[in-house]
Amino acid sequence: MEPTQTEAADVVVTVGADNRPVCTPDPVRVRGRNVVLTFELQTPGYVFPVNGAVVVADPGTQFPEPSRTVGPDDTLALLLDRNSDKAAYKYTVSVQRVASGEMLSLDPTIQNGD
Repeated sequence: MEPTQTEAADVVVTVGADNRPVCTPDPVRVRGRNVVLTFELQTPGYVFPVNGAVVVADPGTQFPEPSRTVGPDDTLALLLDRNSDKAAYKYTVSVQRVASGEMLSLDPTIQNGD
């Protein structure tokens, strides 16, 4: 399932002046079953890596597929969440600085069951 460009991102990812990623909101609260969470990177000069942009630490059955980075500019990542429980899941979001290739990451939370 691909989101349309008019849909709002579930999580907005930016890189602050301190060179650290920020995810808004944190935690992201998920409503509905079989939700495709969208992560939109909004800081120029950064992209999501092709593989592993969003990795859930202990996905169990809730996150049955790896995240997908969507082109053409690699600033959108998608993650399927079954959302059939009421648990919190730590995940790592990674971004890459285009100019240097440097990888930056952050470990926010997905809250299922809302």
